[in-house]
Amino acid sequence: MHFEGSFSVPGSPRDVIRRFADVPRMARCMPGAVLEPQAEDGSWPGAMVVSFGPKKINFKGRVTPAFDFDACTGTLQGRGSADMRAARIGVKVAFTLRPDPAAVRPTTVVDIVSDAELGGVLADFAKTGGVAVANVIMADFARRATDEFAQDQAVAPETTNEPVPLAAHSLLWAVVKAQFLRLGRWLGLIRP
Repeated sequence: MHFEGSFSVPGSPRDVIRRFADVPRMARCMPGAVLEPQAEDGSWPGAMVVSFGPKKINFKGRVTPAFDFDACTGTLQGRGSADMRAARIGVKVAFTLRPDPAAVRPTTVVDIVSDAELGGVLADFAKTGGVAVANVIMADFARRATDEFAQDQAVAPETTNEPVPLAAHSLLWAVVKAQFLRLGRWLGLIRP
């Protein structure tokens, strides 16, 4: 599954790349992510918890980040699996940070290119709704990262280490809403 997208966060590209390099901090911005201590090889073992109502699926794996602070670019490579019906994922995400010239305050546009190999039950899912779900997850991450970066300016509230699972039903409704809005724009019923 190939995905390309972009989102904006507050701060200059140099500030944002420094923040992105704080992997535990950025993991808190990803719904359902649980991070373990960094391994000796530089990778980060962890998991992503996805809830389907009362049922929860735990994807376990590891991610290896690489950052080029001078170019304001980076990559994340990860692999994971769940016990449920041989669900597997391998993903490579490359991102580039650039200043947003239209913004009044320092703002960075994050351009993302992602390629994922999904196996088992996830393979069919990727064909039917994978890109739409990726858009919703990216928007949620952008909102959470913006909130997280705002804490740099204020006193950070106490946080808990207990992850909040990625709620599949909420994600589904967000995807459905996004698709209806897209259809409405295409039909000319909704103005951009």
